[in-house]
Amino acid sequence: MLPTHQRPPNTPSTHPPRTLTRRSILALGAGSAAALAGCSSPFDDTTRGGGRVLEFTTFYTGPDGALMQTIVDRYNSSQDDVVVRFTAPAYGGDYLTKILTASLAGAPPAILALHSYEIPPLRRFLHTIDFNDLGFSQDDFVDGTWQLATIDGRQYGVTMSTGPAALGYNRALFEKAGLDPDRPPTTGAEFVAAAQALKKSGPWGFIRETGTFNPWLTLNWQAGGDLIDAGSRALFAEPPGIQAGQFERDLVHRYHVEPAQLAGPQLGALFRNQKVGMVFTFPWVLSQLLKTNAQQGTQLDVAPLPQFFGGPRSVVATSHIYCIPKQRKNDAWIQAEAQKFIAWLVREGSVDWAGAQAPASRAAAAAIARSNDPVVRKMALFIDEAKHARFAPYAYRWNQAFQYLNDALDDVVYQGADVAAELRRAAARATESMREPK
Repeated sequence: MLPTHQRPPNTPSTHPPRTLTRRSILALGAGSAAALAGCSSPFDDTTRGGGRVLEFTTFYTGPDGALMQTIVDRYNSSQDDVVVRFTAPAYGGDYLTKILTASLAGAPPAILALHSYEIPPLRRFLHTIDFNDLGFSQDDFVDGTWQLATIDGRQYGVTMSTGPAALGYNRALFEKAGLDPDRPPTTGAEFVAAAQALKKSGPWGFIRETGTFNPWLTLNWQAGGDLIDAGSRALFAEPPGIQAGQFERDLVHRYHVEPAQLAGPQLGALFRNQKVGMVFTFPWVLSQLLKTNAQQGTQLDVAPLPQFFGGPRSVVATSHIYCIPKQRKNDAWIQAEAQKFIAWLVREGSVDWAGAQAPASRAAAAAIARSNDPVVRKMALFIDEAKHARFAPYAYRWNQAFQYLNDALDDVVYQGADVAAELRRAAARATESMREPK
């Protein structure tokens, strides 16, 4: 999850845009110490009801939150030891600020959801987790997912799901354009050809999302590029980044298959209303696409993203990792009960969770592929894509650094600005912003 996610209305808000830094933690700690001494954390509910309530706090404020509530209700009905209370109190920076405030007070939630890049600055507040204590091994998780919560060889959480990108396409518009809907594009050349055929037949061939999941990220990784180096130097203007930026620019200014106006939150509506033939899409959108098909008779579908360039197979993704914060009171009991809940959630809740996200449980993948629920069954595609997922890095002020990149790409795509010049300027500004004070 990169820091400027823009999403269509009524889609799950599972992607907070703020990245915490060591300096922000220290600043908030100094500024809020007096307040915390006189009042409890907004999450200080873990010992309510005689010590039997566990607060499970996430950023699932959309339909995925409603689905998770049903899973939690099932857990509460399955045992009498604790009551898990599911909350989704905020989105973005507000969410992380509340988590941090509660952690500094020593009374955070019993279980909380984080993205992979949010774990490094918060790890001093988190318990490490031994998979053996939960009855898991690394082999129980889809390739590349369990490592997301690992720092310096220590495990700080359990990956419940990921959110890799896939290709959303309209089968009816493909047929109208003379394309085979059973053979969506698999390469960059095929993607351009399909977009041109679609545009010739009426709708736009493609519309990109700006911000968190802009296509450049996938394109850059597929061209062999990266975002930052070990010294937090921005790599946007390296040859792969320029190649990716040029491809994005060409879709508008050379091939004329994409509008030169920013779609913003209307992107999803344009796709559902058959104004565009192809988009990048994500697991939390899947149920809405299939609901549109049922209600309007459309033929929206998903497929693996094309391999645009000759580098490693890569797709941009987000992550949902469940962590156990340290408590000032009742820490051992809360930790033990939290581990029980997370273990149950992964084992017993993953198939249901596939109605909104791509579970990381390898055992659940087979059941998901056999499901009678069309949304759950189709989610198998996103689960398969997870092994190619790439994620936002953790770096000091990465949110600002990424904003420079995103602004440059908007200028390239929508204004036709020079690719190399804009990316060099963005890289220089980003590198400077990520220079952590000593």
